[in-house]
Amino acid sequence: MTVAVKKNIVLASGGTGGHIFPARALAEELTARGFAVTLITDGRGEKFEQLFPGVSILQVKAGSPSVRGIVGKIKAVASLIIGFFQARRALRRLKPAVVVGFGGYPSMPPAAAAASLGIPLLLHEQNAVLGRVNKLLANHARIIATSFDHTESPDNEIANKMIYTGNPVRRAILPLFGKHYESLTPEGEIKLLVLGGSQGATILSKVVPTALAALPEDLKSRLHVTQQCRAEDLEAVRTVYSGANIDANLSTFFDNVAELLGECHLAITRSGASTLSELTVAGRPSLLVPYKHAMDDHQRKNGENAVARGAARLILQDNFTVEEATRQLTYLLRHPDCLSVMASAASSLGEIHAAEKLADLVEECKPANSDSKNSGKAAA
Repeated sequence: MTVAVKKNIVLASGGTGGHIFPARALAEELTARGFAVTLITDGRGEKFEQLFPGVSILQVKAGSPSVRGIVGKIKAVASLIIGFFQARRALRRLKPAVVVGFGGYPSMPPAAAAASLGIPLLLHEQNAVLGRVNKLLANHARIIATSFDHTESPDNEIANKMIYTGNPVRRAILPLFGKHYESLTPEGEIKLLVLGGSQGATILSKVVPTALAALPEDLKSRLHVTQQCRAEDLEAVRTVYSGANIDANLSTFFDNVAELLGECHLAITRSGASTLSELTVAGRPSLLVPYKHAMDDHQRKNGENAVARGAARLILQDNFTVEEATRQLTYLLRHPDCLSVMASAASSLGEIHAAEKLADLVEECKPANSDSKNSGKAAA
């Protein structure tokens, strides 16, 4: 029996890990289903080659109009216009069945080009509120896949296009789902994981070490801290931990985040979409510090969703002082049962089938005549 040749699917993504990680997970799933996958991204695309094995990568111009200064804004808009026409040429050649946009300005030229050419457009929103690019393109999308079961929408017409899939996580994280959370014991080691997202977070480096150094001695003496820092913060952080006799493993990057998540009793992190998705799949309690300059305040809204479900505690960045961090950490570490309840709540939010659900929507979204043998079912 002859098997129909799978069509090409184009993914439009770039920028930070929050946009790239779900695109990578979808690329893996689509490739496994036999699709040819092309990633269209911006000029930083070469750094993604190792993350997308077997995926063709094309670069087009893009820019963010949110940059400061009129000259920067004009250059960004010009880059987006040039990128739009570059993407149109690429899409005419590739003839994809579907284009999937993951938000962020690097996704805008190919996603807008798809809309202009009548190519089915599917958007994936990682955050609890539609980002600016996805909001601009929402009226042109057939389906908007969401990472949260309650995602803010500007109107009912757009809300009716939304289907919850969850946010795809890296495959290395998936085995953590359902793994037993080891509760703190009265005399046992306390393992803390401090992550600042794909770009690090200086405020965590400034506040967390000093806050931990101020903990009561019976807690401080049991600490083992693993902390991601920016390069410029490493020595200062190391000095604080060393002076407080706190066992600390510091690095600008960890390639074993899955292992570290599986071992930690509490994570102290930003509240970006990918971070929260991995915390919930891993079922780990967290103390969240949303990045206050995140576009549309999406990190606060992401974090509030986790807090409302009992999976996390949250301190707004302006309130994230040494004193407040010490107070909250002392309470949490003195109440292991509270951490266990948070871990259970986090696990209940974990979505391990997000990549499969998103791939199902891709198959549903493509034209009926593009591959009659392989239409998928809608994500539940």
